Amino acid sequence: MTNKIAVVTGASRGIGRAIALRLAQGGSAVVVHYGTNREAADEVVGRIERNGGQSFAMQADMGSVADITRLCTTLKEELTRRFGEPRFDILVNNAGIATRLPLEETSEAQFERLFSVNVKGPFFMVQHALPLLRDNGRIINLSSVVTRLATPGIAAYAMTKGAINTLTLLLAAQLGPRG
Repeated sequence: MTNKIAVVTGASRGIGRAIALRLAQGGSAVVVHYGTNREAADEVVGRIERNGGQSFAMQADMGSVADITRLCTTLKEELTRRFGEPRFDILVNNAGIATRLPLEETSEAQFERLFSVNVKGPFFMVQHALPLLRDNGRIINLSSVVTRLATPGIAAYAMTKGAINTLTLLLAAQLGPRG
């Protein structure tokens, strides 16, 4: 992982935080994306830097294509400024939200927000990041076991993760020639 640059969405806490710290421990520079909690993102960046790594934080609402566009434009500028070129090696689509509501109680607004962050976000993040991703790079999309288990109370969330599984299969076929 030495001399690699990784972008991890949702890296300010939870699984994303653990992924960011592990990538940094392996020698990658890490872009720590966060949605709302700048303080938590700064803590992750600080920990990476205290351990001798390179990192910086970037904010975007992953449910907003305008925010994703801004994120990738700023990312291109920051990568060029910090590393001399606007390219990176690893995209980890981790950012996501969940609700625990029975199907009967899930509102249209909740359903739309889940799909905006969990499906639309990764789709447009990949679309906007592809020109910046080096050949032989990696796109890692996080899904969930709920796509294989019938778990009452999370129908809409499980559907979003099923969509991520399908996106991942399609990306593997489309991007395989790039390594």
